[in-house]
Amino acid sequence: MSELKKTKKVPSKVKEPAVKTKKRKTVQYDRWGYFFIAPFFLIFTIFSFIPLITTFVYSFFENYRDGLTQIGPNISVMKYYNGTPDIYGWQVDACKDGMNELIATFKGEPATADMADKVVEFLSPSNPEDPNFEVYSDSNFRRAAFVKAVNKIVDNGVKKGLPAVDVLNTIKDELPKKQASFIRNISNVFASGDNVARYFLNTLIMWAIGFVPQILISLILAVWFTNTELKLRFQQFFKTVIYMPNLIMASAFAMLFFTLFSPNGPIELIIQRLGFRAAGDPIRFFTRPGWTRILVGVMNFLMWYGNTTILLMAGIMGIDNSLFEASRIDGASPLQTFFKVTVPLLLPIFVYVMITSLIGGIQMFDVPQILTKGSGAPNRTTMTIIMKLNNYLTISKNFGNAGCMSILIFAVTGVLSGIVYKMTMKQYKTK
Repeated sequence: MSELKKTKKVPSKVKEPAVKTKKRKTVQYDRWGYFFIAPFFLIFTIFSFIPLITTFVYSFFENYRDGLTQIGPNISVMKYYNGTPDIYGWQVDACKDGMNELIATFKGEPATADMADKVVEFLSPSNPEDPNFEVYSDSNFRRAAFVKAVNKIVDNGVKKGLPAVDVLNTIKDELPKKQASFIRNISNVFASGDNVARYFLNTLIMWAIGFVPQILISLILAVWFTNTELKLRFQQFFKTVIYMPNLIMASAFAMLFFTLFSPNGPIELIIQRLGFRAAGDPIRFFTRPGWTRILVGVMNFLMWYGNTTILLMAGIMGIDNSLFEASRIDGASPLQTFFKVTVPLLLPIFVYVMITSLIGGIQMFDVPQILTKGSGAPNRTTMTIIMKLNNYLTISKNFGNAGCMSILIFAVTGVLSGIVYKMTMKQYKTK
């Protein structure tokens, strides 16, 4: 009898009928955001990005007006001469002729240390009675740069023991050399007695005169207006009043102060009536550097302390009240609470106010421009770096120097802002 193997029958899976789902049409709102922000990018590109790039490009060219003549744009310039070939061409030829005379004179002699003075005095004499004075001492000739190059060439020749003829030929070959216009623009911006460092120092001094009282008084007002225990009356009125000077144009402020502090103005009359000055002997505020700088600083303080107060108030109101309550429960005095709780937690707002105020201070222009009629009087002690930049653009039409100074302002602003941020926010740095 054969054994039948019983196999377990596995039931087959029953296929369920597919259910057709209707696809819902959805609106992708994210792509419309690009259309919304496109105008902002377009405006930024046209009015900010392109001018920035253009300014950067201008700094690499010699580009200015000499009377009715347009000089440039030139990517390179003569190293020891200014102007166009028509202006300095005859000087180059005259200097080469002079070098040929010196070469014939010093033929067969070794180079000596006093040769530099002889070359400079022959080509560019300092004595007005010298017959070559008008030829070689023309304003287009960059005498200081040439003297520096001659001294370097002669010193190098003396150290190597070269003959005088070789040294003089090297000086002769140096005369027609060119340099990048960017280097010339840098040297013009840092020219002795009329350089960017002087005007930058003026700007910082006037900014500090206005910013120090601004931050102190704004902090005091912010603490008062946010303190619920004081129950100050008419808070809304005072908040509006302190912000109102920020709405007044700087030109109006400057004209107001110019009228008040003029020799025949109300302030001078009050001082004379109080007996501090004799009649007919006014102080003349705008002829004294200290007083003029103080007036500019006071105007900046009055214009911006209201805005700073509101920013600090917003920062204080963002601090959790439980921290102030805990400090009072622990027995801390109001002064201790201010320095141990309020100030540390306000530090990010302080950094923001400091950096924005510093940037605004470096861009200071309208108040001193109107107050001194663009001269930076007295003796350019109130001329800011932006006023000097404006002179390049409007008076001398030197776009190369203006572009170079703009780059320097950008670099200095970035460096100072970075230093302020680094110094004030280092305690927040993650270790």
